[in-house]
Amino acid sequence: MKWTTTLAALAATITSVLAEDLLFASNLQGLEEGLAQKLGYTTKIVTETEWKAMTTADFASYKAIILGDDFGSSYKAQLQFLIDTKAVWGPAVTGNIIIHGADQSNHGKDVLINNSIKFAASGKASTGAFNTGLYFSLSQYYDTVPVANVEALSYFGTFEVRGDLSCYDKVHIVASHPAIDTLTDTYLSNWGCSVHEAFSAYPSVGLNGFQAIAIADGVVFPGTQNYGDGHSGLPYIITRGATPAGCGDGKWDASIGEECDDGNTVPGDGCSLSCKCESGLPKGDGTCYPSNSTTPSGPSGTAPPKSTGYSNSTITHGGTIPPYPTTPPYVTPAVPSVSVIGVEIVVSVTVSGTVTVPCSTYQVPIYNTQIATAPCYSPFCSSCAVSSIATSTYSGVEVSPTGGPVQFTGAAARVAPGNMMAVLAAIGAGAVGAAALVL
Repeated sequence: MKWTTTLAALAATITSVLAEDLLFASNLQGLEEGLAQKLGYTTKIVTETEWKAMTTADFASYKAIILGDDFGSSYKAQLQFLIDTKAVWGPAVTGNIIIHGADQSNHGKDVLINNSIKFAASGKASTGAFNTGLYFSLSQYYDTVPVANVEALSYFGTFEVRGDLSCYDKVHIVASHPAIDTLTDTYLSNWGCSVHEAFSAYPSVGLNGFQAIAIADGVVFPGTQNYGDGHSGLPYIITRGATPAGCGDGKWDASIGEECDDGNTVPGDGCSLSCKCESGLPKGDGTCYPSNSTTPSGPSGTAPPKSTGYSNSTITHGGTIPPYPTTPPYVTPAVPSVSVIGVEIVVSVTVSGTVTVPCSTYQVPIYNTQIATAPCYSPFCSSCAVSSIATSTYSGVEVSPTGGPVQFTGAAARVAPGNMMAVLAAIGAGAVGAAALVL
């Protein structure tokens, strides 16, 4: 009996040692699989049929699941197998997660790929054991879609993405982690469309909350947020497990999404390395309620015990099945109390006689609430500052025809671009000055 037990333990140990590090789906390898091997990881590639036959314990035997960029593919139907099996592979992902709204393989961006693979595979439990991570590239699946939810990720919560974007090429990094320390703004910028999809909503509360790691810098669009380093923009690479800018300074700042900030000196002490309450229960005053469970999950928590004796190649398992959650322990998206809900494009023109010459355009954010330091353009604002100069209205637009600039304000966001010349005509062909029309 003693020898039998010893041999069984030895076999389990050998199986664990020989198990591959990273799991790949055969249709989503991109450059990722080859680069992973160059980094020293062992890899396992499975077909959709093999994927569908796997158990949660099988998925949990890997350091990370890598769903690479299929070289800029827009064929969203190839993600269906992930949607069909999300309740099986989703619970196995208890480690770091990184999701890209970009097509990094298509652009040959090996530094981003290498950093992201290392990040996904680096999550550990307090015991030192690896927690299974996830790397997922959205490629160009939603590139032409104005707004959609990523169903393949719905086990982890609601992820709302925006496509049909302008070609955003100015990128800024707003979070840090040792695994991604060689990424720079310069490297992520100027791909000739660095950003294909951006996130306007995602789970953001507690240990399982996500945070932006890279943004389309300065872009004003639904989903735009402010960050701890003074930048603002639209998140397009998000993570679970990184440390946002400003987090770790020991000063709680709710305006940048912090639920707590104890200086990040010790992981697993109630406040995570992402300044989130590890209990998932923030009090709203910079402190956290205690957990309802003694076994937190996630990058800094204690991993559920993994079964032993199963083989990746035969996809069978033995021993005790670990208590993976049957329902996701995640919180639905929490939108910041002050957020950008839209954008106004202001076009300035010079009017002289009968000639209209375009001068410039600029963007003005539409906020969901009154902000003292910003112009009030939002229909949600209860009151707006009104010029003392007498105004007239044309097609729902306030017009202030003075000797200086002519400003169109108020309900201008609802005026169609085609009304521009009509409004200018209403001012008079002989008017001289500048006109600003919100499109």
